[in-house]
Amino acid sequence: MDRIIGKGTFRDVFKNQIVAVSALPPGTARRNAERANAAAGQSDAALRTKAEFSALFELLLAEQTDLTGNGDLVLLDADGRVTEIGRMVDAYLEAAVDKAEFFAQDMYQVKVTGWPPGVLTADDVVEAPPGARLSLARSGTPDDTLLATPAFSMVNSGNLTAHAPKRSWKIDFEVGASEDRLFGMERINLKAMYNDPSQMREAVAWRLLERAGIPAAQHTYATFTINDRYMGLFSVIEQVDKKFLKDHFGKNSEGNLYKAYCGDVGCATLEHRPGTDGVDSGRQYFTAGSREDDRTYRLKTNEDDPATATYDDLAALVRTINGVQLPGDERKFTSDAFREAVERILNVPAFLRWAGANVLLGSWDNYFATPSNYYLYNSGRLGDPSGFMSRPYFTFIPWDYDNSSGIDFFSTQWQYTDLLDWPAMTRNYCRITHAPHQVSRLPLFTNLLRHHDFCQYYLDHLEYLLDTEFEPERIAALLGAEGSGHTDGLWQLIAPAAYAESATPHGQPFTGRQFTNDEVYRAAYRQWELSRGSQFTYGIFHYTRMRYDHARQQLAELRKTYPNGASGASFPGAMEVLPS
Repeated sequence: MDRIIGKGTFRDVFKNQIVAVSALPPGTARRNAERANAAAGQSDAALRTKAEFSALFELLLAEQTDLTGNGDLVLLDADGRVTEIGRMVDAYLEAAVDKAEFFAQDMYQVKVTGWPPGVLTADDVVEAPPGARLSLARSGTPDDTLLATPAFSMVNSGNLTAHAPKRSWKIDFEVGASEDRLFGMERINLKAMYNDPSQMREAVAWRLLERAGIPAAQHTYATFTINDRYMGLFSVIEQVDKKFLKDHFGKNSEGNLYKAYCGDVGCATLEHRPGTDGVDSGRQYFTAGSREDDRTYRLKTNEDDPATATYDDLAALVRTINGVQLPGDERKFTSDAFREAVERILNVPAFLRWAGANVLLGSWDNYFATPSNYYLYNSGRLGDPSGFMSRPYFTFIPWDYDNSSGIDFFSTQWQYTDLLDWPAMTRNYCRITHAPHQVSRLPLFTNLLRHHDFCQYYLDHLEYLLDTEFEPERIAALLGAEGSGHTDGLWQLIAPAAYAESATPHGQPFTGRQFTNDEVYRAAYRQWELSRGSQFTYGIFHYTRMRYDHARQQLAELRKTYPNGASGASFPGAMEVLPS
């Protein structure tokens, strides 16, 4: 502990953190926190804004008896002993919660009051009218409000489910001049889990991706209420935005972030698109004059900067993974030259770890069948954050995991996907969706796995997941499913909130959820199969068991060519340090 601390440093210590007043012990520290919370304006029950921590600093300074600080707080006296002010600062630090701890909490309550009556959908962004207020609190202690703000906006989100009876929401905390953020986040996603009768697939998927050491969004749950009308149980998903990039890439957070869609140049296959005029540049990856919202690869950062919005960095990545600049036939993908070229521009291990987790999850609505619903981030290199266009370095970031672990619309058994040949499993998808190819084209995956070293790493990590996080009994325990022997799983967490969406076991939920309470119970707890229209859904545990057994069987055969552990890598993996 430093002897003194100034106002600016004091605020910085608590930046992007929250101090819940109720977490402080009764006494002077708590009283000062309550006063600072009230002094900063319309209060919640937590300190989180710059204004609140500035007010707290002034309150502590007014109580300070040691005058040697000259406007700073004295934390240690001349003999090195902690002062009373120092003890209070310690109490605030101990009570502080950061973003990771926020997402580690199991359940929240999100409430909106003063919202326009009858406006329960929002195809376009709706800013909160005067008198409206949004609050977020822990479900276990609903009076422990972490955020309460009149400055927010809401809009429905999603592609296939954008107009479903129960819609997903994107909530933005930063409107106009407001900086009323939550752990530094400007927005969060409330996912309706419309296609998931278990209401647990996203929780399972995001947990596995986190364990795989992939830069991925974090997940928790919340109930959502608008004007005292219960909207239901939702997944809370972290937004991939500038705050996310800052957390994962530090000083290299000002680069180009692309999100993949099906848009103006088709779906985001990452296939090479040579220009008809012989020019091979970024302009081949969007239609001239197209709106950003119509593009296949959409810039989410730097989109208004003509120097960086050229897409030339994306074109360089596509050329590299397709081996455009290397001589020879398909055998060039097995060469050291290909490996070295790809490793210079892409975090290959992180992508391969994602691929292993994704094929086990059977998540097809990303860089698999669709392909779309993923991000590519060009951070540039360590020590040269502004040089990301001249020396690009990309990281793959996953997105959208509601259609996973046994949800299918295409008469396809995703649990039997070949570990090395994903496209073969996409024939039905391409036929039913009238895709322009017989199978999905995935050069980033297929070309990388043609190289022995990359395939070896991919299989070694995949086996690690089978040994640990994807072991069926471990998944059953996570779920809290019938027969698991566990009563503290996801089912026990979500059941009360899920059941509250309907007044009867078999009646249609008033929230618009398409599954009855009985269907949720059978799909989530009893792990039964469910069929509705074109959708067929396995129980998560039963899907996991089939996927696990089939992967083990194929892996045993592949080990004749790729011996276990020959990559020399150790797991669990962790996000790699950017190369310099």
